Amino acid sequence: MSYTIRINNTNSNLAKNLLWYLKSLTETSEYDFLQIIEEDEDILSDEQKKELDNRYKHFLNHYEEYQDWETVKNQYIKK
Repeated sequence: MSYTIRINNTNSNLAKNLLWYLKSLTETSEYDFLQIIEEDEDILSDEQKKELDNRYKHFLNHYEEYQDWETVKNQYIKK
């Protein structure tokens, strides 16, 4: 038999502490029966997904205009 325990609002300290505690238990041999499965919920709206798709398409068509992260980061560090 298996059980599902859902922790919503993982931004609260109480929820974070509970999750941290449960995760720490899974690392011990005594609780080898305990498994935590994180569900990837769709946190992006359809509008946000569309915007990301459009930006990616723009990148593919204009990749020569972009710089890699290390180059950009080094430019800001030098300032």
